[in-house]
Amino acid sequence: MDNEAPDPLIFAATLLAVARDGAARKTDRTRARLLAALARELGSGLTRHDLKVAEVTRTAGLAHGTFYRYFPDMPAAVETLIEEFSHFVQMHLVAARTGTETDSRERVKAATLVFARLFRRNAGLMRCLIGLAAEETAFARAYRRLNRDWYGRVAGAIARDREDGRPSEEHLPAAYALGGMIDEFLAQIYLRREPALAHLANDEERIAGILTDLWCFGAYGGKG
Repeated sequence: MDNEAPDPLIFAATLLAVARDGAARKTDRTRARLLAALARELGSGLTRHDLKVAEVTRTAGLAHGTFYRYFPDMPAAVETLIEEFSHFVQMHLVAARTGTETDSRERVKAATLVFARLFRRNAGLMRCLIGLAAEETAFARAYRRLNRDWYGRVAGAIARDREDGRPSEEHLPAAYALGGMIDEFLAQIYLRREPALAHLANDEERIAGILTDLWCFGAYGGKG
């Protein structure tokens, strides 16, 4: 088991890979250990209000005082983690769309499948992003930045597919509405654990298929 490659869609595993990289600077490795421990604590079901420096450093295998060499307090550490996680999610979504055929449905399904997998594997971090999106904090800014960049690309794709002469900005409301649909559906499954959707929790392909059908109907009028 120890020799198995880490899941590249689990952000904590990505951080641990940095922490174990002998070629990286010691300060970078230690910082990554702290952030990975923080991600694991959030993944265990704790909220950001429940987090304790002592528990995070214990999970990381570091002295208590080490935490304060990198972060002034726990909120700052969590903000840093969420900021980096936002970029991690965006990177995977862009890669999923870039690596597919030009057919719109295939692009949508590839990105939706990756997002469902990211959501499931990083549910604790997604809870932070979604739950705090309305607050005027670094959490919210990171989430809105992620959304703006992503939905701008989506609106551009809708404009190109429809070829109706309307600028991509006019398709932004549809992009936001469809994105909100996906966020809410995945939150029902992986955060609120809605019993009526429990049978889908282990079937990411089916989840992606359902959401892709709805997305293509709303964005492209059923084409794709």
